[in-house]
Amino acid sequence: MTTPVKLPEGILDQGAIAGDEYVTVPRDRLRATLEALKAQGYESYVFMTCVDHLATPVVERPPERFELVYQLRNMRTHHELRVRVFVPEDDARMPSVHDLYGPANWDERETWDMFGIVFEGHPNLTRILMPDDWVGHPLRRDYPVGGEPVDFSEDHETWQTAPPEA
Repeated sequence: MTTPVKLPEGILDQGAIAGDEYVTVPRDRLRATLEALKAQGYESYVFMTCVDHLATPVVERPPERFELVYQLRNMRTHHELRVRVFVPEDDARMPSVHDLYGPANWDERETWDMFGIVFEGHPNLTRILMPDDWVGHPLRRDYPVGGEPVDFSEDHETWQTAPPEA
């Protein structure tokens, strides 16, 4: 790592991908890791996102289907660090960190809405992007793809029809 960071106990892995430094922690150590990093100056929560590795074409399969990535920034040193945690499909639960980093409230709601990961202790884990009566979580790779046709012009029959020689 380019900036010295005192890593808390329980780190499973650390390194850099495309210049972005990361640490990987087990989910039961996420809160303790974020608390320790916040105490070291990583007070700026940039974002949290989710990756569904259901059909990831990589040589080494990730240990679990879902991966959460928390991007933190130390404003004094201008150093950024990603905290990665893997979440099993059959127990897609994580502790909420909204009380450590306020903006996590919105990211956790979005992640639950799109991927179905439950954030235990979240004060209002409700839909944020999809309608309240929506069934399922549309960014999961096993979500059925479908839709309805949308006609944007009167000649849609012409440009949606394959040419006769095809």
